[in-house]
Amino acid sequence: MKKSRYSDSQIINILRQAEAGTPVPELCRAMAKGAVSTGRLSIRAACTAFTISETCDRYLPKLSDENALIADWLLGLTAAKRNWGFMLCFLYLRNVKGFPWNHKRVYRIYRELELNLRIKPKR
Repeated sequence: MKKSRYSDSQIINILRQAEAGTPVPELCRAMAKGAVSTGRLSIRAACTAFTISETCDRYLPKLSDENALIADWLLGLTAAKRNWGFMLCFLYLRNVKGFPWNHKRVYRIYRELELNLRIKPKR
């Protein structure tokens, strides 16, 4: 019979984390990083074993403090200019203030803040 790579206590710890509500992909990433850091597996082998992408080892998400800055600007603009929609806010931030933010990113934050204007029906 083949010997398991993980001890019983490690397996039980993983199952407890899964029952506690930790998402399974997050657990897989943590296990893959643990296997790579101990030197038992290469990055490619660990990612293949846990069925995750190799880019998750190298990917660093965007900073949330910059997202907070975008949110602050959007809240300030919509408070000052009530009838400005997303496009006017974005063009002001891009052209007047000179921020290099992508329109998709700014729109995602705009929607999260629920700043969408009501579309008025035609009479």
